[in-house]
Amino acid sequence: MLKGVDPIKLCSGTLTVEHPDDVLLDYLDIRNGYSYPAYDLLQTNGSPALVDGDLLAPVLMGVHIDAGRFALLREMAPALEAVADLPEVSLEDADDDHVMCVAGLFGILDEPRYAGRGVRGTIVSKVLHRKRPDLVPIYDSRIFEAYTAPGVLPRTLDRAWQEFMRLLCTQMRADLRQEDEAFTELQLAAEEAGCPVTKLRILDILVGRAAAGGL
Repeated sequence: MLKGVDPIKLCSGTLTVEHPDDVLLDYLDIRNGYSYPAYDLLQTNGSPALVDGDLLAPVLMGVHIDAGRFALLREMAPALEAVADLPEVSLEDADDDHVMCVAGLFGILDEPRYAGRGVRGTIVSKVLHRKRPDLVPIYDSRIFEAYTAPGVLPRTLDRAWQEFMRLLCTQMRADLRQEDEAFTELQLAAEEAGCPVTKLRILDILVGRAAAGGL
């Protein structure tokens, strides 16, 4: 197993993860009670096509999905089903048009009829990421804090979801490209541990753990 991956800088260089291989493998160890493998390996229909079972996946990442939220996600499903039509490219290789395709999936959250009804970017991203774990990022409060820190994305509360996700995907793409060698080593380490994950999922794990514990 590969060990000793050098420290990496993420979030436009504002966040340093000192021992990224240790952080990653700790998260992937089923004994430690994180969301891998329950979330990542959840079996629904085995394809990018969205089905009802996918709408419950955020529960495995600690998100509460009650009957009302589930019904709302089913109402949104016709728009979210476009995840199956995303281009066959990973985020690190995506161009700006590909990024816009991903961001467009979150445009439904900008519709006034869905304001204040309990389903926002955290839930939608955790529904969609599993369908395209190489291209659609996970979003939550830790990602927000890390990627809107001074020197990264400007922090504002009135930006449209579609635009925010475009900016987030663009910055994440830059991180993946800047630290490409490290992410390749980390992906291999995960595979050797029997826990294959995408580079984008690794990015989410590293940022989330570092933001949570000051790693």
